[in-house]
Amino acid sequence: MLDCLTYFLTCACAVIILLVCAILYGTRAQHPHIPAIVKGVLPAGRCLCEYSATFTCDTCLDCASTQPISLNHTTAHDWAFSYRRDGGDYGLREDQCQVAFPGLFEDIQRAKKFRQRREKITERELSSWELTKGMVRAMIYNGELHILETFLVDNVNREKAISALSAIHRAVVSAPEYGSVPNIEFIFSVEDLPAEPQKPLWVLARRANNDDLWLIPDFGFWSWDVQQLGAFSEVAAEAIQREVVEPWDQKKEKLVWRGKMNFAPKLRHALLDATRGKSWSDVGQVQWDDPDFKAQFVGPVDQCNYMFIAHAEGRSYSGSLKYRQLCRSVVVSHKLQWIQHHHYLMKSDGPNQNFVEVERDFSDLSAAMDDLLAHPEKAKRIADNNVQVFRERYLTGAAEACYWRALFKAWKEVSFEPMLYNGVQDGEKHSRGQKRGVRWETFMLYQPSRQMDFPKSAKVAPST
Repeated sequence: MLDCLTYFLTCACAVIILLVCAILYGTRAQHPHIPAIVKGVLPAGRCLCEYSATFTCDTCLDCASTQPISLNHTTAHDWAFSYRRDGGDYGLREDQCQVAFPGLFEDIQRAKKFRQRREKITERELSSWELTKGMVRAMIYNGELHILETFLVDNVNREKAISALSAIHRAVVSAPEYGSVPNIEFIFSVEDLPAEPQKPLWVLARRANNDDLWLIPDFGFWSWDVQQLGAFSEVAAEAIQREVVEPWDQKKEKLVWRGKMNFAPKLRHALLDATRGKSWSDVGQVQWDDPDFKAQFVGPVDQCNYMFIAHAEGRSYSGSLKYRQLCRSVVVSHKLQWIQHHHYLMKSDGPNQNFVEVERDFSDLSAAMDDLLAHPEKAKRIADNNVQVFRERYLTGAAEACYWRALFKAWKEVSFEPMLYNGVQDGEKHSRGQKRGVRWETFMLYQPSRQMDFPKSAKVAPST
């Protein structure tokens, strides 16, 4: 009996070791071909590939590009959004934002309605968990942004947080009416994966069942310090300039994609497998430490030279989608699991289709590509819709600022009134406590090391 038990335990340990080794090999291997048995045990693959989020927009996307709508403003006449005139206007009024960007604020309203069915967010609740990697606690008070606490573990974390804070500050100071931005206190994270999915946290992306989370535009809408990127508006301008040189009929009739395999390895290997040997494929991986990296790399604007651009999620969402949506190209994406703030505007069918959706295992990718190549007029229409909806409307600076201010307003409706000073209400006659945090204008001047771990003394103790 003892020998049988020993044999069983030995076999079990061997299987576990082999399983761990297979997972480590599959997630870290840079080779485009890995054994099928390894693919079968890769994490973030077998179970997660079984479902995806479904995006629906309850407001009218179609009317936004066709009809001027009367504004409820004493000095306004019929007004319609114009990309050339208004795309870079960070100071649109609230009624103009609603006219210009129907459907953009769906997730804000979802989060607000979810919270309205529960108690208001309190200072005690916001202080009920410690900040973890990539989190910042901040406050807007009397139209000024204050930084209360940070937990940023490296320079990448710091750059992302600074970008997000810069975008928040821009949305505050560009508000068309002084005093229109409410006093609020909040915590946001710049990590791909929400560390507290059951908390009222501002995040870059969420799954469909993360009802407590509030979506914010990702840091790249300000800027991203990686090769061939930079300020988002700069990348958009370069994409427009590229079209002048290489219009639609001169684009390569191929599907392009570049990415790292160890981000969502099962999903991305499925993309490589589905495109291998296809005449229409220019799909490949990027290895940052490879001597031939420059030959492998195809930057975001260079991908605009292709008629078709594939999209695949990474550890969670992929920040590259918004750059692909700047191109007059057909974005081909698997069914998404992670929702970003602008995903509600993605349409996969009908006359206003602006991308092509395939299964998460890319099993129908070949059929989708054959259809697009056989119907070039359909492909051109989808590419034009992509530009009209995203580059020329919902991914503009004006849309981003409108989104931030709508978020501020909705958050205020379901959360507490913050205090500028510890211990007492601002305006009371008796002695006030220490002022909380530091203004953004000062924080941005701090040395990086100080920005990354802002003093714990800035954290307010829970109310009694």
